[in-house]
Amino acid sequence: MKQSYYAHGKLLLTGEYVVLDGALAIALPTAKGQKMEISEDVKGNFLHWESYNYLGEIWLEGIWDVHQQQWQSISDSTKAQYIQSLFQYADAELGIDLSGYAVSTHLEFPNEWGLGSSSTLISLLAQWWRTDPYYLLQKSFGGSGYDIACATSDTPVLYQRAFPQPKSELVQFDPVFKEWIAFLYLGQKQDSREGIRYYKSLQDDKSEWIDEINDISRKILKCEDFDEFEYLLSVHEVIISRMLQIEKVKDRLFPDYWGTVKSLGAWGGDFVLITHHGDFEEAKSYFSELGYDTLIPYEEMVLMGNK
Repeated sequence: MKQSYYAHGKLLLTGEYVVLDGALAIALPTAKGQKMEISEDVKGNFLHWESYNYLGEIWLEGIWDVHQQQWQSISDSTKAQYIQSLFQYADAELGIDLSGYAVSTHLEFPNEWGLGSSSTLISLLAQWWRTDPYYLLQKSFGGSGYDIACATSDTPVLYQRAFPQPKSELVQFDPVFKEWIAFLYLGQKQDSREGIRYYKSLQDDKSEWIDEINDISRKILKCEDFDEFEYLLSVHEVIISRMLQIEKVKDRLFPDYWGTVKSLGAWGGDFVLITHHGDFEEAKSYFSELGYDTLIPYEEMVLMGNK
């Protein structure tokens, strides 16, 4: 008998970095995510693991020795380290016996896209083990947890990090101008943990920034005017740029682009949001000439209430 679980990917529309300090953030679950299938057909004290990419190709496989709490065999020990730490946590803290299972994971997007290959895995394991995914996150990767909120949500989320549990409110963010929004892949997968370390090293008082971002997040959720939406995104970029002392991605890469460009999540890589004023093909041509060939319409990327 097979068990099956599913988790959505994520994008962070507002609140990057300051979400770590309790700022309100708009988080968008993506239409594509990751699936996990589990069967009980393995002999002895072992778990068989297989990870498949979006093309259906195996990118990681191994045999976990439950008794020894280590890999008996593994195709890539570096990539398997985070899975190992989660298995060891399940054994030591949750008392879960992983013997006899065959587990396969199936990504629906390229690993390098930064849509949450790690956070979806944590959500999947938490669903299987029936444990708190936020606690599992803190025991492994750390972070704000907005990606965990997206994993099991069918609609956008207004997220706020809080203790002991974060606040996650489902919101109907369905802008009338969504046909003028798209997501551009920059091709530079960003290390979010490195970005978090840099942000935490900043000694400035962040309270004023947090208040401003909270105000922008609330206004964006209610926004029905496209010009106002672009303005709010631009102000958000200015605030985070000043806070991080990092040049805005539009100024750095696309200074002559006619629409808005906003970073999402860790600055410097993965996806950015762009507005194109209703001419998707013209925007696609502009970015393609600069070597950026992956531009995805809003409605294809963001989950709007059904999987």
